[in-house]
Amino acid sequence: MSAEGSGPHRRGQYVLDTILDATLGLIAQRGYAFSIDEVAEAAGVHKSTIYRKWATKATLVGAAVQRLAAAEVPIPDGGDPLEDLRTLAVLVARSLRTPAGAQAIRSVVAAASEDPAVVDVAREFLGARYDAAVGLVNAAIAHGQIRSDVNPLLVWQAVVNPLHLRAVLGEPAEDRIAEDLLALVLHGASTNLKPIELSR
Repeated sequence: MSAEGSGPHRRGQYVLDTILDATLGLIAQRGYAFSIDEVAEAAGVHKSTIYRKWATKATLVGAAVQRLAAAEVPIPDGGDPLEDLRTLAVLVARSLRTPAGAQAIRSVVAAASEDPAVVDVAREFLGARYDAAVGLVNAAIAHGQIRSDVNPLLVWQAVVNPLHLRAVLGEPAEDRIAEDLLALVLHGASTNLKPIELSR
């Protein structure tokens, strides 16, 4: 039985998934330079169907990117926080090597000046992803693998933000670059290394 023929809820979810897939397809092709009308045409729905769920293009793009992240960058839970962080860093790098992933990050940067709502959507999306990664860093601290005096958010940002920047510049990171970034950051946060006191 098809998804469309298994009840109103499944039909409704099928339509939403189709809209998000169409949005991701347009992001991969054109970045942020597309219209809701084009999404509706690609998804085979009326644009009012889109607006009933997503009031703005920015919120639609945010939902599409969330869908992409959930599919391609699930938060690992293998029991070893450092290994989970390595897996997560590699998954982020791989997602940024896909057309949709690379264009999504580029389009956020490009569209931020013309559509302030994009900044809010990006902040919400990145905040949720940062929170999940920070949970792994905190677990590593609890395991005694990372010093307790480090800022967990900065640890993850120091790994993932350079990956984002490479994608923006058209230089997607290979898995090894993600691993090297994490190793570099973790060396600085290691319990075997005393914090460096900088003069102020």
